[in-house]
Amino acid sequence: MKNKKTLYHFVLDKSGSMNNCRETTIDGFNKQLETIKQLQREFPEQKFEISLTIFDNDVDHIFSHSNVNGFENLTPAMYVPDGSTALLDAIGESINKIRIAHESQILNNEMSVIMVILTDGMENASREFTYHNIANTIKTLEQTEKWTFTFLGADIDAIHTSKMLNIREENVVSFNKGDMYEMMDEISNGMRHYSQSKSAGITKKDFLDFIVKKDRRK
Repeated sequence: MKNKKTLYHFVLDKSGSMNNCRETTIDGFNKQLETIKQLQREFPEQKFEISLTIFDNDVDHIFSHSNVNGFENLTPAMYVPDGSTALLDAIGESINKIRIAHESQILNNEMSVIMVILTDGMENASREFTYHNIANTIKTLEQTEKWTFTFLGADIDAIHTSKMLNIREENVVSFNKGDMYEMMDEISNGMRHYSQSKSAGITKKDFLDFIVKKDRRK
C-alpha cells in the first residue's frame, strides 16, 4: 500500500448568515476530528491529517496538516460568523497551500486530498480568484484521481454552484441547516468508506456516492 496518507481539508463558511447554525457547525466539525482519531485507530497502516480554513470577507487558515496528535478543537472564539462570502478565495488559497506543502507526495501517489467545502451562500467577496480559474483547477486536480472535492450547501442549491466549480455531482449535497448534525454524520460515513477503499488499494473519487438523494432540503 503506497498511498497511505489522506489529508482532510475543511473549508467552512463563517459569513454572517451562518450565525443561526454556529453551534452545530462547531460541534459538527469537532465531531469530524473525533472520527479521524477513530479511523487512525481502526486503520493503523494509514496516516490521517487535517486542515481547516474558515472564511467570510477574508480567509483564515486556522491550522494546516495536523496529525491526530495535533488536532485543535474549533472553539466559539475561533468561529464568529460575520461579513460576506469569499468562497472562491477560500478554495483557491487552500489548494495553493496544500500543493506547496505536499505536491511531491501527491504526484508520487503517496497521498490523497479530500476537500470538504461547506457554505450557506453564494460567492460575493473574493478578490483573487474567479469561478473560471477555480473550476479549471478543480477539473485538472480531480483528473489525477488524488484530489476529491465535496460541496455541501446549507439551505442553498448546491448542485447549481458545484457545476460552476466543476465539482462532481456525486460529491454534492444540499441540506437544511437544521440537519447539520445529520450531514456531519454522513461526512463521517464517507471518511470510513474512503479508508476502507484505501485499505483495498483503491482511491475513491466518489466520496459521497452512498447518498442517493442529493437535495435533502424539505
